[in-house]
Amino acid sequence: MKDNKGITLIALVITIIVLLILAGVSIAMLTGENGVLTQATNASADTKVAEAKEIAGLDVSDLVAKYYEERYVNSNTTGANMTNAGAYVKANLTTSDSDKYTVETSTKAIKIKPTTRDGKTVTGTIEDDGTITWTES
Repeated sequence: MKDNKGITLIALVITIIVLLILAGVSIAMLTGENGVLTQATNASADTKVAEAKEIAGLDVSDLVAKYYEERYVNSNTTGANMTNAGAYVKANLTTSDSDKYTVETSTKAIKIKPTTRDGKTVTGTIEDDGTITWTES
């Protein structure tokens, strides 16, 4: 009987076909609309927007706390800006990080510079109680 010490051509072709299928699946997982690379880009944009929202929210929260301190602790503070927390915030809001967000002086809306993955910009409007309502445009 002969000693077979090699692989057949059919085994080699089947191995190559399996490797090609695996390569195709891997490439499809990396690229495309729902691919890993696209999802990473989308997550990066969403993270930038969330970071800017957080910084703006902290700035507004600091001003709301200052408003209540001036209104109730330093009760001699008066003025048009002391009618509600929102008016005080709108009159005194400045950006602590201009790379992350800007403040529109006409309405004192907070405009976030980074855009979401579908090209929308995010704007926060300061309410009378000092909270921020976020909208995408």
